[in-house]
Amino acid sequence: MVENELMNLARNQEYEKILNQYQDYAIASIAEVADFLRAEDVYKVTTKLYQHLLKYKETPDFHYGIGQCYGKTYNYETSLYHLEQAFITNRSEGANYYAYILERNFLMDRAYEWYHKALKNGYDDDLWTLSHYAYFLEKYNRLEEAKQVYNDVLTKNPAYTWAVKRYAVFLLKQNDSNRSVQVIQDALQKFPNNPFVKLNYLEYLIIRGMLEEYDEYSQSLGYDELVLPFQILIDLFDYFCYFLLQGKTDSMRVKSYKEKVKKFKDGIHRDFDDLTDILAANNGDLVEWKRLLEALLV
Repeated sequence: MVENELMNLARNQEYEKILNQYQDYAIASIAEVADFLRAEDVYKVTTKLYQHLLKYKETPDFHYGIGQCYGKTYNYETSLYHLEQAFITNRSEGANYYAYILERNFLMDRAYEWYHKALKNGYDDDLWTLSHYAYFLEKYNRLEEAKQVYNDVLTKNPAYTWAVKRYAVFLLKQNDSNRSVQVIQDALQKFPNNPFVKLNYLEYLIIRGMLEEYDEYSQSLGYDELVLPFQILIDLFDYFCYFLLQGKTDSMRVKSYKEKVKKFKDGIHRDFDDLTDILAANNGDLVEWKRLLEALLV
């Protein structure tokens, strides 16, 4: 077979064909496509490719690749196993993600060590690394340091939406609700056309338990004009608010949601930690919630 055919399938999002055909291609081509799809957030398909590659040869790069795929699909324990294999050597590339997975496995002292290694090895200006380090410091009870790093991230890029949301929630936990609201509303004023900022505000209203305000703001967004991924996330938020939080289910809404997800071939990877914690605190259906999140991944 022509070696670029597998990459053409990947670029055209022909994921079922990739899964049916990839074993007919050379290892180098499979590895190239696996790396490409991982960068495109296509984690479930990519996991299969790396599993095949690891049967051929166990390399730090293959272990790192599959470890990141497992981490991005919320399987943190298996992710850690593979990242441990990747970092047996003196590897520094991906140290930031290794630190994150150590954190997710509650190995906080080791995570602290590896975040510092990452920051000393080229990740000191990387916003993903810095914002996750701030969130780690928050959980590690280094609150003043966390606040400083959040501020540093948002000084570097006020539009970095994940850090905006996390900092606003951090301030809530510090009982600084006025500053928390200001952070999230400042982002809305500065970036009124950024859909991620709008989604963050919707989620923030859920976190605050302000469901009337949530309903009003949601209706103002012009749902029918939004692109598919944002419709999907609003559907998910709505189902969380009006059904899961209320101890209810609606099979037709779930079916409609999953059909939209299937139509949208790209994966949607997002931090749902706060909503998961809220649902757990309300004895909600975590199994159903995790199924809905799982559906977002490809």
